[in-house]
Amino acid sequence: MSVGGPLIDGDWLQARLGDPDLVILEIDERPLIYRVGHIPGAHCLDWRTELQDPVTRDLPDADAMAGLCARVGITAASTVVLYGDKSNWYACFGFWLLRHYGIADLRLLDGGRQAWLAEGRPLSVDEPEVPAGRETVLPRAGTGVRAMLADVQAAIGGAVQLLDVRTAAEYRGEVLTEPGYPQEGAQRPGHIPTAINVPWDVAVDQDGRVLPEARLRERLREHGVDLNRPAITYCRIGERSAHTWFVLSELLGLRARNYDGSWTEWGSMVGMPVAVGNGERPAAAADPADAGVGTGGAGAVDPPSN
Repeated sequence: MSVGGPLIDGDWLQARLGDPDLVILEIDERPLIYRVGHIPGAHCLDWRTELQDPVTRDLPDADAMAGLCARVGITAASTVVLYGDKSNWYACFGFWLLRHYGIADLRLLDGGRQAWLAEGRPLSVDEPEVPAGRETVLPRAGTGVRAMLADVQAAIGGAVQLLDVRTAAEYRGEVLTEPGYPQEGAQRPGHIPTAINVPWDVAVDQDGRVLPEARLRERLREHGVDLNRPAITYCRIGERSAHTWFVLSELLGLRARNYDGSWTEWGSMVGMPVAVGNGERPAAAADPADAGVGTGGAGAVDPPSN
């Protein structure tokens, strides 16, 4: 991918270290690795406690986001750079969240933490301080990048593409979640009807950097993505799908939204339609008890007709 605009490389960032209008945010799956060494001047955000509401399954409200912006010093003049581990899964979620709240000048470090380390660039163990008296921004939600449950229901079989960016095994319903993520499991496996499987990593090279644009478009088309239609992305909890949303919306200019409720919401709600395998429901057992489910709710199946 040609690096520029919202996607920047290590040279771009290293040349600007120390700029008072630059705010660098590291967001990792395991926030403790920040303390081992991070980009000089970077703040650490904990995605579990700062990028979601600590009580309800929802995003932080505007007051919480205002407090976050004040903590790291985001002003109207700030350029905010995000990066992290896991090829920027959580950094992309943070990018999407800040875009949702109207923060304008956002950049993502291509390849994330891994790329910075591989290039032997400078690290620090010091936590930055925000100068007192900075007039930080007051975030306001409503920029059209978030998809809610009703939006997804309306998209089934419609003009908006549903892109399931999980692994093929998750999509087909062979597993509830990948090994190591038991807390992200839903009540039922499978995928949203009419969604196509476009694993998030089709957009990146082996080093985690985004593919060159021509190859990126080619790979997305190979997986059935129509680059002329709007899209809603989802995964398990919204972080991998934020990566795909970033690629589609910020780099390719598609009208895309991220469904952060994702499969942990959809796959746990009573009565929601679920597809498995290549999209077909499994054959129903003659007796619902034989299928291992009750006689009602999302897991119920109809007996075969005579």
